[in-house]
Amino acid sequence: MRKLTGWLLVSFACLAMGLAVAIAGRWHDAERWPIRWLEVEGELHRITSAQVRSVVAEQARRGFFVIDIDRARRRVEDLPWVAAASVSRHWPDALKITILEHRAVVRWNDETLIGATGEAFRVAGTDGMQGLAHLSGPDSRRAEVFQRWKKIRARLVDRALEIDALALDARGAWRLELGNGHQLLLGREHLDERLERYLSVYGGLAEITRIKRVDLRYPNGLAVIRHSATEVVESTASTPDASGRRGMPVHQSNPGAQPHHG
Repeated sequence: MRKLTGWLLVSFACLAMGLAVAIAGRWHDAERWPIRWLEVEGELHRITSAQVRSVVAEQARRGFFVIDIDRARRRVEDLPWVAAASVSRHWPDALKITILEHRAVVRWNDETLIGATGEAFRVAGTDGMQGLAHLSGPDSRRAEVFQRWKKIRARLVDRALEIDALALDARGAWRLELGNGHQLLLGREHLDERLERYLSVYGGLAEITRIKRVDLRYPNGLAVIRHSATEVVESTASTPDASGRRGMPVHQSNPGAQPHHG
């Protein structure tokens, strides 16, 4: 009798537990607690709200309580141009999806883009993307090249000069290409000083046609390489002229002068 009573008690307990699980499961299911709204927030330029809702829809169909929030977030972050995303429940029937997009500011070594904060990312189909400066160099020095680009760009703003490309070669030498067509050879050292030397004669260089390259690796001057000739500009102490302007005189010099390659 005791065995029968014990068996009945165990059976009843199992039945009660099964019923409780069934009720709980029913209470949490998508029919009772559906997600009706997918709210997308963020400044979107490269992707659309429809794309975001599309990748979240499968998880959203599981219902308000059953949805896997982390999996939904990962699906959103797998979209091209998405730097980060957050997904959260909003009672009683909504999901809030907040997007932070990458904002490309330069191209790195052709295949990679760099965002405003220095993060590197790749997006298929961006090979023909216009309006981005091209940075290149060893991957191990990407952050250094990016910081140098930012520094030079800030220095050129008041001259309305744009950077088309900045390259660091395997020897550690820098080359800067400007939107005006001038290619500046800066070498491996004294980069700030050499850039200032170029800016100090920039007004005078406007009088020289067909400039291809400006070699700033000389100790006290620079060489202007044209498509048909080479001119060397010697640096002298700058004094104001009658109008109060300061500048470095530009004149022909010995084409055989050699630059310092540092």
